[in-house]
Amino acid sequence: MFTKIMSAFAGLALCCVANGCVVADHSTDPGAGPTGTLTTTWTLDGSSGSDVCGYFQVDRVHVVIADDAGFVVADEEPFCEDFDVSFDLSIGPYSSEVTLLDAGGGAVSDTIVTDVDVLRGTETFVDVDFPPSSIF
Repeated sequence: MFTKIMSAFAGLALCCVANGCVVADHSTDPGAGPTGTLTTTWTLDGSSGSDVCGYFQVDRVHVVIADDAGFVVADEEPFCEDFDVSFDLSIGPYSSEVTLLDAGGGAVSDTIVTDVDVLRGTETFVDVDFPPSSIF
């Protein structure tokens, strides 16, 4: 039985070779070009204290990064208490959209949009503060 299975696999392998079957790994794109890091940080009423998220009933923060053509290149929802999230991106212009979310995933703040340029080999920061008037 084992011999029949091995013969079948060997025959299949020979067919692939004869037909030019090639397996390629595209997990890394060597043409992606130079990169930099975009780090978005947030505070609520000027604070990043351990209790401020609970006080305003904020569970997560929705951070969306879009390129200059408007295509979303990153979309994350870290916990509010993290107070930052980082993305490795190709160099160029981006917009950062940050919105506070409640435990159900609903928006509980205005969305703050910031334009930013990611530079080669550097970490660029977008610092966002949500004053009480922007949290509902």
